[in-house]
Amino acid sequence: MTRKEYLIKQKDEKGRKLFGIFPAQYPREILWAMNVVPVEIWDPPLKVSHANAHVQPYICSVVKLGLELILQGKCDDLDGFLFPHTCDSIQNLASIVYNYLGLEKPCYFFYHPKAPYRDSSRLYYLEQLKVLVSRMEKQLGPLDLSVLKQCIERGQQVASVLRDLYGLRARGELKASNSEFYQVIRQGEYFHPDDFLPLLEEFLAASKGQADSGPSVILSGILPNPMGILTFLDNLGIRVAYDDFMIGSRRLLIPPSDLPDPFEQLTESYFRMPPCTTRASPIAQRRDYLFNMIDDATGVKGVIFYMVKFCEPEWFDIPNLVDELKTREIPALVLEIELNQEFSGQVATRLEAFMEMIGI
Repeated sequence: MTRKEYLIKQKDEKGRKLFGIFPAQYPREILWAMNVVPVEIWDPPLKVSHANAHVQPYICSVVKLGLELILQGKCDDLDGFLFPHTCDSIQNLASIVYNYLGLEKPCYFFYHPKAPYRDSSRLYYLEQLKVLVSRMEKQLGPLDLSVLKQCIERGQQVASVLRDLYGLRARGELKASNSEFYQVIRQGEYFHPDDFLPLLEEFLAASKGQADSGPSVILSGILPNPMGILTFLDNLGIRVAYDDFMIGSRRLLIPPSDLPDPFEQLTESYFRMPPCTTRASPIAQRRDYLFNMIDDATGVKGVIFYMVKFCEPEWFDIPNLVDELKTREIPALVLEIELNQEFSGQVATRLEAFMEMIGI
Protein backbone atom coordinates (compact mmCIF):
# COMPACT_ATOMS: atom_id res chain seq x y z
CA MET A 1 0.00 0.00 0.00
CA THR A 2 1.42 3.38 -0.99
CA ARG A 3 1.60 6.34 1.35
CA LYS A 4 -1.26 8.07 -0.47
CA GLU A 5 -3.43 4.94 -0.44
CA TYR A 6 -2.84 4.52 3.27
CA LEU A 7 -3.78 8.11 4.05
CA ILE A 8 -6.92 8.03 1.90
CA LYS A 9 -7.96 4.87 3.74
CA GLN A 10 -7.43 6.62 7.07
CA LYS A 11 -9.64 9.45 5.96
CA ASP A 12 -12.40 7.57 4.13
CA GLU A 13 -12.64 4.38 6.17
CA LYS A 14 -11.45 5.45 9.62
CA GLY A 15 -12.98 8.94 9.52
CA ARG A 16 -9.75 10.60 10.61
CA LYS A 17 -8.53 14.05 9.64
CA LEU A 18 -5.17 14.48 7.92
CA PHE A 19 -2.79 17.28 8.92
CA GLY A 20 0.39 18.13 7.06
CA ILE A 21 3.16 18.52 9.65
CA PHE A 22 6.39 20.29 8.87
CA PRO A 23 9.54 19.16 10.70
CA ALA A 24 10.30 18.32 13.30
CA GLN A 25 9.11 18.21 16.92
CA TYR A 26 5.46 18.57 17.85
CA PRO A 27 2.96 17.00 20.33
CA ARG A 28 1.69 14.25 18.03
CA GLU A 29 -0.24 12.61 20.89
CA ILE A 30 -2.59 15.60 20.96
CA LEU A 31 -3.32 15.17 17.26
CA TRP A 32 -3.96 11.44 17.67
CA ALA A 33 -6.33 12.20 20.56
CA MET A 34 -8.25 14.63 18.35
CA ASN A 35 -8.67 11.99 15.64
CA VAL A 36 -5.96 13.45 13.40
CA VAL A 37 -3.28 11.53 11.52
CA PRO A 38 -0.10 13.64 11.39
CA VAL A 39 1.43 13.48 7.90
CA GLU A 40 5.01 14.68 8.22
CA ILE A 41 6.47 16.51 5.24
CA TRP A 42 10.23 15.98 4.94
CA ASP A 43 11.40 14.95 1.49
CA PRO A 44 8.55 14.32 -0.98
CA PRO A 45 9.93 12.88 -4.24
CA LEU A 46 9.32 15.94 -6.40
CA LYS A 47 11.22 18.10 -8.84
CA VAL A 48 11.19 21.72 -7.71
CA SER A 49 9.49 23.84 -10.37
CA HIS A 50 7.29 26.35 -8.52
CA ALA A 51 8.82 26.90 -5.08
CA ASN A 52 11.82 28.87 -6.32
CA ALA A 53 9.52 31.78 -7.14
CA HIS A 54 8.61 32.09 -3.44
CA VAL A 55 11.84 31.42 -1.53
CA GLN A 56 15.49 32.34 -1.80
CA PRO A 57 17.86 30.00 -3.67
CA TYR A 58 19.80 29.34 -0.48
CA ILE A 59 16.83 27.87 1.43
CA CYS A 60 17.20 24.22 2.45
CA SER A 61 15.52 21.60 0.30
CA VAL A 62 13.27 20.41 3.16
CA VAL A 63 11.47 23.75 2.95
CA LYS A 64 11.57 23.91 -0.86
CA LEU A 65 10.14 20.42 -1.29
CA GLY A 66 7.42 21.03 1.29
CA LEU A 67 6.36 24.22 -0.46
CA GLU A 68 6.54 22.50 -3.83
CA LEU A 69 4.23 19.77 -2.55
CA ILE A 70 1.63 22.39 -1.68
CA LEU A 71 2.03 24.39 -4.89
CA GLN A 72 1.61 21.29 -7.03
CA GLY A 73 -1.76 20.65 -5.37
CA LYS A 74 -0.66 17.42 -3.71
CA CYS A 75 -1.96 18.52 -0.31
CA ASP A 76 -5.58 18.93 -1.35
CA ASP A 77 -6.66 15.93 0.74
CA LEU A 78 -5.22 17.43 3.91
CA ASP A 79 -7.49 19.08 6.45
CA GLY A 80 -4.91 21.48 7.86
CA PHE A 81 -1.25 22.22 8.51
CA LEU A 82 0.89 22.45 11.62
CA PHE A 83 4.13 24.46 11.63
CA PRO A 84 6.42 23.93 14.62
CA HIS A 85 8.89 26.68 15.42
CA THR A 86 11.81 24.64 14.12
CA CYS A 87 13.99 27.22 12.40
CA ASP A 88 13.78 30.55 10.59
CA SER A 89 13.22 28.83 7.25
CA ILE A 90 10.22 26.86 8.53
CA GLN A 91 8.84 30.05 10.06
CA ASN A 92 9.22 31.81 6.72
CA LEU A 93 7.43 28.92 5.02
CA ALA A 94 4.60 29.16 7.56
CA SER A 95 4.14 32.83 6.72
CA ILE A 96 4.08 32.13 2.97
CA VAL A 97 1.54 29.33 3.27
CA TYR A 98 -0.69 31.10 5.78
CA ASN A 99 -0.61 34.66 4.44
CA TYR A 100 -0.03 34.46 0.71
CA LEU A 101 -1.12 31.20 -0.91
CA GLY A 102 -4.83 31.46 -0.17
CA LEU A 103 -5.22 27.74 0.56
CA GLU A 104 -8.25 28.19 2.81
CA LYS A 105 -7.03 25.40 5.08
CA PRO A 106 -6.50 25.85 8.83
CA CYS A 107 -2.88 26.53 9.76
CA TYR A 108 -1.67 25.97 13.30
CA PHE A 109 1.60 27.12 14.82
CA PHE A 110 3.48 25.56 17.70
CA TYR A 111 6.18 27.59 19.43
CA HIS A 112 8.39 25.44 21.62
CA PRO A 113 11.10 27.06 23.76
CA LYS A 114 14.80 26.97 22.94
CA ALA A 115 17.72 26.37 25.26
CA PRO A 116 18.99 27.55 27.67
CA TYR A 117 15.99 26.37 29.63
CA ARG A 118 14.72 27.93 32.83
CA ASP A 119 11.79 27.23 35.10
CA SER A 120 9.74 29.60 32.97
CA SER A 121 10.51 27.49 29.88
CA ARG A 122 8.53 24.58 31.27
CA LEU A 123 5.56 26.83 32.07
CA TYR A 124 5.77 28.34 28.61
CA TYR A 125 5.76 24.93 26.91
CA LEU A 126 2.83 23.77 29.01
CA GLU A 127 0.91 26.89 28.02
CA GLN A 128 1.72 26.39 24.34
CA LEU A 129 0.27 22.88 24.46
CA LYS A 130 -2.98 24.23 25.87
CA VAL A 131 -3.10 27.11 23.37
CA LEU A 132 -2.70 24.64 20.51
CA VAL A 133 -5.51 22.47 21.87
CA SER A 134 -7.77 25.48 22.33
CA ARG A 135 -7.30 26.55 18.74
CA MET A 136 -7.72 23.09 17.29
CA GLU A 137 -10.89 22.47 19.27
CA LYS A 138 -12.64 25.11 17.18
CA GLN A 139 -12.17 22.89 14.13
CA LEU A 140 -12.11 19.41 15.66
CA GLY A 141 -14.28 19.56 18.74
CA PRO A 142 -13.32 19.23 22.42
CA LEU A 143 -10.32 17.18 23.50
CA ASP A 144 -11.12 14.21 25.75
CA LEU A 145 -8.36 14.03 28.37
CA SER A 146 -8.93 10.32 28.91
CA VAL A 147 -8.31 9.73 25.20
CA LEU A 148 -5.19 11.90 25.38
CA LYS A 149 -3.86 9.73 28.20
CA GLN A 150 -4.46 6.64 26.10
CA CYS A 151 -2.64 8.20 23.15
CA ILE A 152 0.31 9.17 25.34
CA GLU A 153 0.51 5.58 26.55
CA ARG A 154 0.40 4.40 22.93
CA GLY A 155 3.19 6.78 22.06
CA GLN A 156 5.27 5.45 24.94
CA GLN A 157 4.76 1.91 23.68
CA VAL A 158 6.01 2.97 20.25
CA ALA A 159 9.02 4.71 21.81
CA SER A 160 9.79 1.60 23.88
CA VAL A 161 10.00 -0.65 20.81
CA LEU A 162 12.11 1.95 19.01
CA ARG A 163 14.52 2.05 21.97
CA ASP A 164 14.78 -1.74 21.79
CA LEU A 165 15.53 -1.58 18.06
CA TYR A 166 18.18 1.12 18.51
CA GLY A 167 19.75 -0.80 21.40
CA LEU A 168 19.96 -4.06 19.49
CA ARG A 169 21.41 -2.30 16.46
CA ALA A 170 24.05 -0.55 18.58
CA ARG A 171 25.16 -3.91 20.01
CA GLY A 172 25.25 -5.61 16.62
CA GLU A 173 22.26 -7.79 17.47
CA LEU A 174 19.93 -6.66 14.68
CA LYS A 175 20.12 -8.47 11.36
CA ALA A 176 18.31 -5.81 9.36
CA SER A 177 20.29 -3.86 6.79
CA ASN A 178 20.74 -0.11 7.03
CA SER A 179 18.17 0.40 4.26
CA GLU A 180 15.60 -1.89 5.87
CA PHE A 181 15.95 -0.19 9.25
CA TYR A 182 15.17 3.30 8.00
CA GLN A 183 12.47 2.17 5.59
CA VAL A 184 10.58 0.79 8.59
CA ILE A 185 11.06 3.56 11.14
CA ARG A 186 10.29 6.29 8.60
CA GLN A 187 6.80 4.86 8.15
CA GLY A 188 6.08 6.38 11.54
CA GLU A 189 6.09 9.75 9.78
CA TYR A 190 2.57 9.06 8.55
CA PHE A 191 1.33 5.80 10.12
CA HIS A 192 -1.26 5.96 12.87
CA PRO A 193 0.20 4.42 16.07
CA ASP A 194 -2.37 1.61 15.97
CA ASP A 195 -0.71 0.51 12.73
CA PHE A 196 2.87 1.58 13.43
CA LEU A 197 3.25 -0.28 16.74
CA PRO A 198 2.47 -3.76 15.33
CA LEU A 199 4.70 -3.01 12.34
CA LEU A 200 7.60 -2.20 14.67
CA GLU A 201 6.96 -5.24 16.84
CA GLU A 202 6.92 -7.51 13.80
CA PHE A 203 10.12 -5.95 12.49
CA LEU A 204 11.79 -6.34 15.89
CA ALA A 205 10.84 -10.03 16.14
CA ALA A 206 11.99 -10.77 12.59
CA SER A 207 15.27 -8.86 12.82
CA LYS A 208 16.68 -10.06 16.14
CA GLY A 209 19.93 -11.88 15.65
CA GLN A 210 23.61 -11.40 15.13
CA ALA A 211 24.43 -8.77 12.53
CA ASP A 212 27.15 -9.41 10.00
CA SER A 213 30.52 -8.92 11.62
CA GLY A 214 32.31 -5.82 10.50
CA PRO A 215 32.99 -2.20 11.31
CA SER A 216 30.31 0.37 11.99
CA VAL A 217 29.80 4.13 11.78
CA ILE A 218 27.48 6.73 13.24
CA LEU A 219 25.40 8.97 10.97
CA SER A 220 24.44 12.49 12.00
CA GLY A 221 22.27 15.08 10.29
CA ILE A 222 18.63 15.60 9.35
CA LEU A 223 17.65 12.46 7.46
CA PRO A 224 19.15 9.76 5.22
CA ASN A 225 18.24 11.14 1.81
CA PRO A 226 19.13 10.22 -0.84
CA MET A 227 18.80 6.69 0.50
CA GLY A 228 21.72 5.69 -1.71
CA ILE A 229 24.11 6.24 1.18
CA LEU A 230 22.45 3.41 3.09
CA THR A 231 22.60 1.03 0.14
CA PHE A 232 26.22 2.05 -0.46
CA LEU A 233 27.15 1.29 3.14
CA ASP A 234 25.25 -2.00 2.96
CA ASN A 235 27.23 -3.00 -0.12
CA LEU A 236 30.49 -2.16 1.65
CA GLY A 237 29.49 -4.22 4.66
CA ILE A 238 29.40 -1.15 6.91
CA ARG A 239 26.81 -1.12 9.65
CA VAL A 240 25.18 2.07 10.96
CA ALA A 241 25.43 1.41 14.69
CA TYR A 242 23.60 4.54 15.78
CA ASP A 243 22.27 7.77 14.37
CA ASP A 244 22.04 11.38 15.41
CA PHE A 245 19.36 12.11 12.81
CA MET A 246 16.58 14.57 13.44
CA ILE A 247 14.15 12.02 12.02
CA GLY A 248 15.78 9.39 14.22
CA SER A 249 17.22 9.26 17.70
CA ARG A 250 16.85 12.97 18.47
CA ARG A 251 13.06 12.74 18.60
CA LEU A 252 12.25 9.02 18.80
CA LEU A 253 14.20 7.92 21.87
CA ILE A 254 12.12 9.70 24.51
CA PRO A 255 12.21 8.31 28.07
CA PRO A 256 8.77 7.50 29.50
CA SER A 257 6.99 9.76 31.96
CA ASP A 258 4.55 8.66 34.65
CA LEU A 259 3.23 12.05 35.73
CA PRO A 260 -0.56 11.97 36.28
CA ASP A 261 -1.43 15.04 34.20
CA PRO A 262 -1.18 14.39 30.42
CA PHE A 263 0.01 17.91 29.64
CA GLU A 264 2.72 17.56 32.29
CA GLN A 265 3.71 14.25 30.73
CA LEU A 266 4.12 15.83 27.31
CA THR A 267 6.05 18.71 28.83
CA GLU A 268 8.44 16.43 30.68
CA SER A 269 9.00 14.36 27.52
CA TYR A 270 9.96 17.45 25.56
CA PHE A 271 12.60 18.53 28.05
CA ARG A 272 14.02 15.00 28.25
CA MET A 273 14.54 14.66 24.52
CA PRO A 274 18.10 14.22 23.20
CA PRO A 275 19.94 17.42 22.23
CA CYS A 276 19.13 18.95 18.84
CA THR A 277 20.17 22.02 16.91
CA THR A 278 16.53 23.04 16.38
CA ARG A 279 16.14 23.32 20.16
CA ALA A 280 19.38 25.36 20.48
CA SER A 281 21.03 22.63 22.53
CA PRO A 282 24.54 23.58 23.68
CA ILE A 283 27.50 22.11 21.83
CA ALA A 284 28.65 20.38 25.02
CA GLN A 285 25.39 18.42 25.20
CA ARG A 286 25.61 17.40 21.55
CA ARG A 287 29.25 16.39 22.03
CA ASP A 288 28.39 14.24 25.04
CA TYR A 289 25.48 12.67 23.17
CA LEU A 290 27.78 11.69 20.30
CA PHE A 291 30.44 10.36 22.67
CA ASN A 292 27.84 8.27 24.51
CA MET A 293 26.71 6.77 21.21
CA ILE A 294 30.27 5.86 20.35
CA ASP A 295 30.88 4.33 23.78
CA ASP A 296 27.60 2.37 23.80
CA ALA A 297 27.85 0.96 20.27
CA THR A 298 30.18 -1.80 19.12
CA GLY A 299 32.86 -1.44 16.48
CA VAL A 300 32.41 2.28 15.72
CA LYS A 301 35.21 3.55 13.50
CA GLY A 302 34.00 7.04 12.65
CA VAL A 303 31.19 9.57 12.31
CA ILE A 304 29.63 10.71 9.04
CA PHE A 305 27.81 14.05 9.07
CA TYR A 306 25.25 13.73 6.26
CA MET A 307 24.20 17.33 5.87
CA VAL A 308 21.31 18.91 3.98
CA LYS A 309 22.60 21.88 2.03
CA PHE A 310 21.78 25.28 3.58
CA CYS A 311 20.49 23.80 6.87
CA GLU A 312 21.76 26.63 9.04
CA PRO A 313 21.06 25.15 12.51
CA GLU A 314 23.09 22.06 11.67
CA TRP A 315 25.93 23.85 9.94
CA PHE A 316 26.51 26.14 12.92
CA ASP A 317 27.43 23.10 15.04
CA ILE A 318 29.46 21.01 12.61
CA PRO A 319 32.92 22.67 12.92
CA ASN A 320 32.81 22.45 16.71
CA LEU A 321 31.59 18.85 16.71
CA VAL A 322 34.32 17.79 14.28
CA ASP A 323 36.91 19.44 16.53
CA GLU A 324 35.47 17.70 19.58
CA LEU A 325 35.71 14.33 17.82
CA LYS A 326 39.35 15.03 17.01
CA THR A 327 40.08 15.30 20.73
CA ARG A 328 39.03 11.66 20.98
CA GLU A 329 40.87 10.77 17.75
CA ILE A 330 37.57 9.80 16.14
CA PRO A 331 37.59 10.39 12.36
CA ALA A 332 34.73 12.42 10.90
CA LEU A 333 33.51 13.00 7.36
CA VAL A 334 31.21 15.89 6.38
CA LEU A 335 29.04 15.40 3.29
CA GLU A 336 26.73 18.07 1.87
CA ILE A 337 23.75 16.85 -0.14
CA GLU A 338 20.52 18.04 -1.76
CA LEU A 339 17.45 15.96 -1.05
CA ASN A 340 16.26 13.54 -3.74
CA GLN A 341 19.31 13.99 -5.91
CA GLU A 342 21.01 10.94 -7.35
CA PHE A 343 23.67 9.45 -5.10
CA SER A 344 26.67 10.82 -6.94
CA GLY A 345 29.96 9.21 -7.80
CA GLN A 346 31.71 12.08 -6.03
CA VAL A 347 29.99 11.25 -2.75
CA ALA A 348 30.74 7.56 -3.26
CA THR A 349 34.42 8.33 -3.85
CA ARG A 350 34.64 10.44 -0.70
CA LEU A 351 32.98 7.68 1.32
CA GLU A 352 35.36 5.08 -0.06
CA ALA A 353 38.34 7.29 0.77
CA PHE A 354 37.00 7.81 4.30
CA MET A 355 36.57 4.06 4.78
CA GLU A 356 40.15 3.47 3.65
CA MET A 357 41.39 6.17 6.00
CA ILE A 358 39.77 4.53 9.03
CA GLY A 359 41.11 1.15 8.03
CA ILE A 360 38.05 -0.44 6.45
